[in-house]
Amino acid sequence: MKKALPIIAMVLAGGCTADLRDEETMAGKIIKGFEGEPVVPRNANRLYIMPPVNITGASEITDKLLYRIKAHISLDGRLGVDADGQKSDLRLEILITKFMIQNLEYDTIGRAVKKRIWITADVRLMDLKRNRVIFFERGIQAFRAFSDLVQPIETAPQVTECVLDDLGKRITSKTVTGWYTDQMTSIEKGKPGDETEFRGGENRQ
Repeated sequence: MKKALPIIAMVLAGGCTADLRDEETMAGKIIKGFEGEPVVPRNANRLYIMPPVNITGASEITDKLLYRIKAHISLDGRLGVDADGQKSDLRLEILITKFMIQNLEYDTIGRAVKKRIWITADVRLMDLKRNRVIFFERGIQAFRAFSDLVQPIETAPQVTECVLDDLGKRITSKTVTGWYTDQMTSIEKGKPGDETEFRGGENRQ
């Protein structure tokens, strides 16, 4: 990770003096100073979404996540998506921090009959006109349990696509409204649920 940070800082170019993971005081907080404005300033119309930086080793998910975020932002309609950032009011920066397949349950002969795919990302939204951070949110996540042995059978690539779409929706909601709690699962909200979602070993791809 220490070796990756200088690379991340260079990729997240545009006048930033610190990398995305280093802004401790910004984590999970919306910067005050817009005098009652919503998360997206009222005069902001154009958003540039930087290609995500991916430190997980699962390079195949990078472009897929970018595509989904662009699609959901466009579908929301509150912001136009700029191709190159030359005329943008805002810049969205994404650091994919985790791609994990966890084994959750085993059958009597030791096969993993239930797994979970889990992807997380750190996200920062910049106001380019005022040169200010609007928010920095660490650990936006999406996950899904599945089985490739027991009905209904799903493959890991199929589930990865679903998880990426869920993550894209969450990042979009965070960007345009400031929160995504309506999309959180009962477990994330601290309510009783399937505790096996958080058990098992880890297998990184």
